[in-house]
Amino acid sequence: MSDPTCEERIDDQLLSTAGDIKEMYKADIDNGGGGFDNEYGLCIDVVNTEENGWTGPDYARYQISWGGPSSEFRFFYNGKIEYWFLDWCDGAHRDVTEHDWAQWLKHEMVASSSQVFRFIHFGEA
Repeated sequence: MSDPTCEERIDDQLLSTAGDIKEMYKADIDNGGGGFDNEYGLCIDVVNTEENGWTGPDYARYQISWGGPSSEFRFFYNGKIEYWFLDWCDGAHRDVTEHDWAQWLKHEMVASSSQVFRFIHFGEA
């Protein structure tokens, strides 16, 4: 019997991670700010795909976990937000752009990192 693929596992992983983000979002609304937990994720950075030898658009990344498996949110210059679940040579993603909590998270990423701010607003990787 083979291990489940990322595609088979992503929805449960997203549900769990989104639940954590929604709790921070709710705390931010209820308390008038301060709901974002800087200790929740591992890093906030901008990924230049060409520098890494990959194809596809550059993106700002909020990495939640790393290794096998890992998860992250990707924020693209065009406004799209994706959740990625990766496990070694496998990966799956979901578009979460339309969720209020995802837009709040994007706002928090922009406020937390000048590098992400420049990328989101000006496309500078």
